[in-house]
Amino acid sequence: MPELPEVEVVRLFLEPYLVGSTVTKLEILTPKSFAGDPGLLIGQQITSLSRIGKQLSIHLNNGYIALVHLKMTGQLILVPSKQERLLMGHPTKDMDTQILPNKSTRLVFSFDNGAVLYFNDQRKFGWIKLMTAPEIEASQSNLGHDIFDPRFTPDYVYSQLQRSSRPVKLVLLDQHFFAGVGNIYANDALFLSRLHPLTKSNLVTISQSRLIHQHLIEIMRQSVLVGGSTARDNKYLRPDGTPGQNQFQFRVYQREGEPCLVCQAPLKRLKLGGRGTFYCPQCQRL
Repeated sequence: MPELPEVEVVRLFLEPYLVGSTVTKLEILTPKSFAGDPGLLIGQQITSLSRIGKQLSIHLNNGYIALVHLKMTGQLILVPSKQERLLMGHPTKDMDTQILPNKSTRLVFSFDNGAVLYFNDQRKFGWIKLMTAPEIEASQSNLGHDIFDPRFTPDYVYSQLQRSSRPVKLVLLDQHFFAGVGNIYANDALFLSRLHPLTKSNLVTISQSRLIHQHLIEIMRQSVLVGGSTARDNKYLRPDGTPGQNQFQFRVYQREGEPCLVCQAPLKRLKLGGRGTFYCPQCQRL
């Protein structure tokens, strides 16, 4: 699933192409992937793009916002114009990835500058919803602070962790506590903080909370700089169809059996909340 850095990369990539352009056409190939009145979208100019957690907002000049959630396998792939076709790389095994739309394409947006934006989603869990600003605010009111929000401080991390006795890994993944943290970055942040993922959240100390805060910000900023993480499932691509590079920086995620980067002990994997959880049994003692 694309996490905060991956969605931020999508926002940064799309912004110069889409801001100032006008939507001229919307093809809805899979009705469940779009909610709202398409008539409120056509003919509208895009004024800005923003993001909270894993959700991307495309702001229109009529006040409406297209809220995008990629969920597990959603992708936004941009072809800037007929003259400039980007290298595509959508990981659908049984088709030519240079051809768009393909059988995973759910929505196609056309713009007055010649750009075409494809919303592809193999598993159909992702969506784009046309909403008003109050509706967006209400729908996101239950989210914790975004990792890049100035309000995301060490004290905030500590206070949120104290609210639950569940394993700290599960609390980090809970979007009600922290918006945008996903499995990749929770695993690596806990490793860098030398905390076992099964540690009870409310037993995490203030000093440990400071480490979690520091490492979450560091690894997410690093990931944004290198284009996000394209893990082994190949479900995340940048809007030009190319993979990110942060997977080459993984500390423990998807490295079961490989040597720890610190102590050389074989890394272990357990299942927690239905998600693969990776850790070093020496550096992260329970």
